[in-house]
Amino acid sequence: MSGALSIRLPDYLVILAYFAIIIAAGLFFARYIRGARDYFAAGNIMPWWLAGTSFYKASFSALMFVIYSEIAYKYGIVAIVITWLSPLALLSSGWLTARRWRRSRVMTPMGFMERRYNSLVHQVFVWTGLPLRVFDNALRILSTSIIFAVALRGLGIGIVSFMVIIGVIMVLYSFLGGQMTVMITDFVNMSILLVAVVTLFIMTLVRIGAPRAFISALPPGFLNPVTEPYGWSYLIFTVFLILILTYNASWSLVQKYNTLKSEAEVRKMIRWICVQGFVMPPVFFFPGLAARVLIPGVSNAKEVYALISMKILPVGLMGLILAAVISSTMSSLGSEFNTLSGILTHDFYKKKVDPGLTEKGEIFWGRMFTVLIAAATVFMAVVFNRLQSLNLMDIMFRIFSAFGPAVMIPVISGLLFKKINARGALWGAIAGSLTGIILVAANLFLLQAHAARIQADPRLDFWLRSGWNSAATVLNVAATILGMWLGSVSKPASADEIGRRDAFFADLAKPF
Repeated sequence: MSGALSIRLPDYLVILAYFAIIIAAGLFFARYIRGARDYFAAGNIMPWWLAGTSFYKASFSALMFVIYSEIAYKYGIVAIVITWLSPLALLSSGWLTARRWRRSRVMTPMGFMERRYNSLVHQVFVWTGLPLRVFDNALRILSTSIIFAVALRGLGIGIVSFMVIIGVIMVLYSFLGGQMTVMITDFVNMSILLVAVVTLFIMTLVRIGAPRAFISALPPGFLNPVTEPYGWSYLIFTVFLILILTYNASWSLVQKYNTLKSEAEVRKMIRWICVQGFVMPPVFFFPGLAARVLIPGVSNAKEVYALISMKILPVGLMGLILAAVISSTMSSLGSEFNTLSGILTHDFYKKKVDPGLTEKGEIFWGRMFTVLIAAATVFMAVVFNRLQSLNLMDIMFRIFSAFGPAVMIPVISGLLFKKINARGALWGAIAGSLTGIILVAANLFLLQAHAARIQADPRLDFWLRSGWNSAATVLNVAATILGMWLGSVSKPASADEIGRRDAFFADLAKPF
């Protein structure tokens, strides 16, 4: 069935036009980059509505369309319920840490770690947090490539080739204009996305016909807000916990706070993001749910969003959908690449290799590190593509439940609690990472050992997949917190660390 679907010349032209516009934007805004703060923090001049739109676009990518359309196709509206947890998590993180990130007075998200703890902790968290971001970004490139490989299969280009192409375009996009280019083009990308997904949503509603007949054709339980394997325990102890950590400590997202002019702008931005996060998911994922009736029997549910788009949309609009999908990845990866390159430049290279680095040098090395990060990201995407036994949701949450608490909780605690010292931060990272590695290794072993039984036993499948993820997330959070507490009480902070810590918290008490 899916092999008969293809896009036409107008669709290709739309996609090429989009790529040309994005690359042109990078070239245009490159001339406004005068210093490192312009490149990495957009000069601290962005308005709240633009930064909020960029934040929302950076919080998801084509990975979201692939993962949640697959869940909507298999299980129903629980896909929308999962995404509605994001605004709740953001509101809590906005209340907890947003103003503290702003008041930390740093150019990059890791900039405060040396001042708050010490140089060793600073470097440890730069290099332990980096792989987590690369893994997450690799999944975004993989998901985008899946959609493009389905829609453009007539070109005979494989998924790996699409990964390389997307990686090159991302480098050209974020290499030139930095955070300013990323944020302004995010607004353009959001406009394209809205036109595309709203059109698909409306045309899907028209295609399903009478609502009563459509609902009766859905499988039992499709309209339940919570259903296994995505039950309440999974939503609370895996999804919501990870979202809380992400919105409080994800480098590329909290960096948006540093692009605004004031704390009042930050509060407006958070409210605007929450509105988008509540309104948009039903529009995004209803086509995936409707596909269960309109195109039943899809063998690979990862392809659902591409397949339903090609079935419903006329010539030309499919190209717009593909442009919208890659615009999501462009927004998230643009923010990630810029933030990661800033951290490697400002928090590693300038501090450890060349302390006398000029601002022009910072921009140069920021661009060089962008290329290296993109290459590492594409490589990991190729590796993940070979993990055929796990779906993208499994891979994403396994990575975050294993390593997210260890690299994020000590960072958040550094903003919130005076009693956590440098030794506590290191012990917490070690305890959480070891727990995560052991649990992931054990889970992969059990999945392999009981592969045959899992196919016939839904209960075993639940406990070795979503149930295990929930337990692993909670255990990793507990291990990280326990390690931080033991490390902090085992040896008091030095007088030098206490002085720097007190000065840091004095700054957190003053608006910036």
